[in-house]
Amino acid sequence: TCAVLGEAAGTAAALCVQHGLSPRELSSSRSGELQQTLLKQDASVLGVANRDPLDLARSAKVSASSHLSRIAIEEAGAPYPLERDIAVLMPADPGLAGEVAWLVDAEQETDMTVEVWSTGRPENYVPAALEFRTSVRIMPGQGQWAPVQLDWQPAEPQNAFIIVRKNPDLTLYLSSKPMSGLLAFERGTPARVSKELEDHDDSQPVVEWSMKGMVRKLFCLRSTIGSRAYHPEHVIDGYKRPYGGPHMWVSERIADGEKPWLKLEWGEVQTVREVHLIFNDDVNEDLINLHHHRTPFEIIPELVRAYRLEALDSEGKWITLASEASNRRRRTVHRLEEPVPCTALRLVVERTNGSDYAEVIEVRAYG
Repeated sequence: TCAVLGEAAGTAAALCVQHGLSPRELSSSRSGELQQTLLKQDASVLGVANRDPLDLARSAKVSASSHLSRIAIEEAGAPYPLERDIAVLMPADPGLAGEVAWLVDAEQETDMTVEVWSTGRPENYVPAALEFRTSVRIMPGQGQWAPVQLDWQPAEPQNAFIIVRKNPDLTLYLSSKPMSGLLAFERGTPARVSKELEDHDDSQPVVEWSMKGMVRKLFCLRSTIGSRAYHPEHVIDGYKRPYGGPHMWVSERIADGEKPWLKLEWGEVQTVREVHLIFNDDVNEDLINLHHHRTPFEIIPELVRAYRLEALDSEGKWITLASEASNRRRRTVHRLEEPVPCTALRLVVERTNGSDYAEVIEVRAYG
């Protein structure tokens, strides 16, 4: 929070000097320019999309070698007795009309109750309104996939907060394989400090539902519902942070030897001098400068590690503009020594820092 405010204040001061304005005048006459400048620098500006008229990528046709179209968390780890309500937040794009199956053990014949809630606002990660509710009969057995038919079709893409109500006769399974765009929650987890040291209302959803014990974990589920949440077009939709959905391109799981690619094409020749790349550094990861805890990895696994940036020349040949073998950053700006005329740009992902998927949040191009 301090860094975000500091960047905003510093950028505003620079624009005041550039335009000869006071801070009050900047706020009243050029607040949009301030927001767009912050976005170009990869600052977090909640709910504001890129509208830079100089960004050539905004007019490009975007395609990719593949995109993740079906959500499936199938690698089971620790069993999770369903002794409290749990939830999974997942993108409903275009909706949730179809089957989502859960990996369960059942001690005896029983019912599993599943609810779909909307979050109320794109920036919210709590249940706000009940949209759909169903119960399914589960027969006794171990490691069975229990299909649940959902039927919620919102007017626009957004996140769904899917709740499975507690049932001591059921056990779910946790996977240690995270998936960008999905989060797991527990309801009513015990407080970590004395109530005398906090002023929290336990009835508030943001307190009632916790993900603290679920960092980089998900409940095992698999969906037959086709998803558009990870389409390549999201790299030019203007959003740099999750906002009612992940807003990124995610490839299918990378097979051995595969090199996923992302392509931007124009109908006429463009002159490119600068390319901005934003990779996924998992903004949900709890990283602060107090150093009282560490992640098990030195580099965020979802970050692309090795890649090539290529341009399609007038002869129809791909030429390499830039390459990187050991990237560990979220944002990279490639400033070319000479302007390059081209009709397409292609980003080839050669390796990640551990993720099974290629993930890109944004591409910008400037002439």
